[in-house]
Amino acid sequence: MNWINTLSKFEPGVDPISVSLRRNVVDRAVRQARQQLTRLASLPPSEEIRLPYVTHHGKYILGDKWSSGFFIGLLYRLYQLTGDPIYLEEADHWIGLIEPYKNQGDYQDIGFLFYYSYALGYELTGKEAYKATALEAADHLFDSQLPGGYLECNWLPEGKHYAGIDSMMNIRLWLWASRVTGEKRYHTAAMESARITSEAMMREDGFTYEYMRMNPFTGAAEQPYNKNARFGTESVWARGHTWALYGAVQLYVLNREEEWRHKVQQLSAFYLSHVCTDGVPAWDLMLSGEDTALKDASAAAIACSAFFQFAAALSNQDPLRQPILQHAERILDTLTSAEYAPLGPDHEGVLVHASSPLHIVQTAGESQIWGDYFLLEALYYALEVGS
Repeated sequence: MNWINTLSKFEPGVDPISVSLRRNVVDRAVRQARQQLTRLASLPPSEEIRLPYVTHHGKYILGDKWSSGFFIGLLYRLYQLTGDPIYLEEADHWIGLIEPYKNQGDYQDIGFLFYYSYALGYELTGKEAYKATALEAADHLFDSQLPGGYLECNWLPEGKHYAGIDSMMNIRLWLWASRVTGEKRYHTAAMESARITSEAMMREDGFTYEYMRMNPFTGAAEQPYNKNARFGTESVWARGHTWALYGAVQLYVLNREEEWRHKVQQLSAFYLSHVCTDGVPAWDLMLSGEDTALKDASAAAIACSAFFQFAAALSNQDPLRQPILQHAERILDTLTSAEYAPLGPDHEGVLVHASSPLHIVQTAGESQIWGDYFLLEALYYALEVGS
């Protein structure tokens, strides 16, 4: 499938997103972040992690979740987009809630928790304490790696027998650790996990599985399993697919290897051929042709950010660069439109219609903290690439 030609899935004549429209999204994110910070400050002291997770009737549920690092990351992106140091100060105030997870190495989602908080915080502030904490978490992530090379999914029954597509994101903590320390062990572990995940859960046609039952000693794939999908192994969980796409982009950006460039093309082609006409997928990619299917705008935000980062890694002469920028800009145009904005000031999210109805958000019009984060990340990388 030639993914360059999938531009035809979008309606022709869409105007480029305006600077003012992007600024409106940042302004909305500023308002919503201030709402959340005021709310968090009013809570009684607690040793529990209580950070925004998903909205219910427009109000963020606070909880101790795998996604807690994204609220810290959102504050960092607001600092980058506004230049206001208050967001660095607020991130510094709340980031300590996540720190107890750094030693929980049998929980692979410490990759999510610590890259988008401590590692990103170190990149922006240069604080050695942030770097030390993120590296400690990266060291403990090895506790999740089985002899077969993949990361265990300890939240599943028999989790040692399953590799998950989420690992394509969690290994970003190792990729960061490799870059800042120069230690080969991080890079080796990340590449081994990515290779096994790719071979087991990404087909040549770009189709992805959410989980694969594996031999924990050899890393041999045995049986696919999809938890967050409508039709079992015949489905493609939209957010999981974009986790895979985003992870493949990170690997290409780091190594510039043709293998990962090709994988990005495969995953992108499948994604773009299974989204709705506005570039946003149904929560299960195989449902995107159904008008009544709930959409997952968070998956679109993940893909959009990945596309901008991939484009930035390509030369101006590369034939892939302009088409992928067009895809990224059109998706960002959609996500910053009124259709994906909260209907009123009382809604606490930034990006709506982020749904995963089997387990989390079962109605339209709700937000998820990772959707809000990746929308701001996409805005940041859109400025970086100069679109």
